[in-house]
Amino acid sequence: MIAFGVFPTALWLLLSPPGIALARGAGAATPDSPQVENVPRERLERWRALSPEQRERIRERYRRWKELPPGERERILERNRRWRKLPEEQRSYLKDRRELLRDAGPEERGVVRRFFSRMRSLPPEGRRATKRRIWEWRSLPPEEREERMLSWPFYRELTDRERDTLRWFLFARPDARRGGADRGPRE
Repeated sequence: MIAFGVFPTALWLLLSPPGIALARGAGAATPDSPQVENVPRERLERWRALSPEQRERIRERYRRWKELPPGERERILERNRRWRKLPEEQRSYLKDRRELLRDAGPEERGVVRRFFSRMRSLPPEGRRATKRRIWEWRSLPPEEREERMLSWPFYRELTDRERDTLRWFLFARPDARRGGADRGPRE
């Protein structure tokens, strides 16, 4: 789920007509003269405006994309489709969680990994129900939220410090985090 935010932009760049043109040209054409007809002028201009380093990164991503097994590519495309269907509020929440995880220390990441592992072990309906509950609990006062979270066997098994970490990861407010007031359980 965290990866949802990583792939959409890179994937769009890889699969855009200039990127496809590079692959079809297989080195026969320069990046500025794609061999695909009907490339929208705006995309072509954006491609030409990229620095050589940016173009090379896109080429490398495209090469890596082509090396992926077809099943893996389809899985990424499906995740991208699901990501685009999410309401903006949910996408924003997931992007914020990705930032939190990126800035977290090893202990916090370990707790979050265990949480996601536990989520993956649930049957699909159980995962959906848990996601709905988490989404609903965001608006509850902390005391009431804690009471509800204690209904999870997984949560009850955590130490106090691990519970702090999980609450921080699931419910930290982006505005408070950016202001430094809610940096995480270890600070």
